[in-house]
Amino acid sequence: MPENQVERGLRRRTVLKGAAWSVPVIAVASAVPMASASGEPVDPCIAVPTGTFFVAGGALMADGALGVPPTANGQFGTGWTPPKDPTYADGVWTQTDYAAAPTPASWWQTGGASPSTEVGFLSLDDNDNSPNGTGEASVVTGTLTYSVTAGTEYTFAFPIYASADYLGCQYLSIDISGPGVEQQGAVQGYFGDPAITDVPAGVGAYPHFAETQSPTATFMPTSSGTLTFTYTFTLAHVNGGQLKNADLFVKAPLLTNCG
Repeated sequence: MPENQVERGLRRRTVLKGAAWSVPVIAVASAVPMASASGEPVDPCIAVPTGTFFVAGGALMADGALGVPPTANGQFGTGWTPPKDPTYADGVWTQTDYAAAPTPASWWQTGGASPSTEVGFLSLDDNDNSPNGTGEASVVTGTLTYSVTAGTEYTFAFPIYASADYLGCQYLSIDISGPGVEQQGAVQGYFGDPAITDVPAGVGAYPHFAETQSPTATFMPTSSGTLTFTYTFTLAHVNGGQLKNADLFVKAPLLTNCG
């Protein structure tokens, strides 16, 4: 893959947040960001966000150590990118799409990946790791789609950026499904310190992410239709250190042989 598509990793933040996953399967919160915040045409070489993401299990927190829920405070949080105005509320927390300001935030810009401009998803809030928390992890799930044609070979890249490896763990699994295509856990990994993490069931064998990577998957649909990419972010309960979770930013799946 060309070097300009595999950017260098993101560096540490001065304000540390995260996002999370858990075993419960009932979605307890949702938000409604759209595929293109600016209204401009979406790049035909990338997958498109469906417009909704879900949170199950534990609650997301802007400060996992203190159990402070996220607000539309102008800082990056959890949600689709690029950002929109902080006008979406679901009764649990207010989420922007996500950062209204600062734009850009220098600690995400260092590696060249910008949640302010790149279509993707930023998982930056924390699990509730406070003394009053339940101790369970939180799960954030978002889906993206792409129209495919039967008998055509597709190779997608999955740019992933990670930050704050000294905090508790955040895990990611990407599933791919569609007409004649089924790749569960096509991409898996985590960032953070397992020594201060209550590792949830089912993720203990995930490999450790680097600060930046862009793994690929190749397949050929048996019929024309819609391909779905499901991203599951698991924010484990953190029992030590700053009681916060590491951060992940993913760009939308990129068709490498497009055009």
